[in-house]
Amino acid sequence: MPPPPTAGLGQIRKLLDSENAFAFEHARAWAAQLILEQRSTQILVVSDTPAQDSAVNQRLETELHRLDAQYSLTDPIAIRDATSARERAPIAAIQTD
Repeated sequence: MPPPPTAGLGQIRKLLDSENAFAFEHARAWAAQLILEQRSTQILVVSDTPAQDSAVNQRLETELHRLDAQYSLTDPIAIRDATSARERAPIAAIQTD
């Protein structure tokens, strides 16, 4: 199934933009990006915690349900900071098909 029309993703874009700004203002390690591809749409989240039950995750899932989008969550993956080699942010993606 192709990705939903850009207009259908408006609330998700707003939510991600708002959460990105909030994280920046509060010096949190959290960032998300909407990735539109020909056959799917992905939401890439980089965070300082592997937890996938945060309030923002719940808001994202609520919006995906409202859009009647089929999606799946990937397992978090730890990545290392290139400058310090300490373990940092896991990656989680919600992929809509």
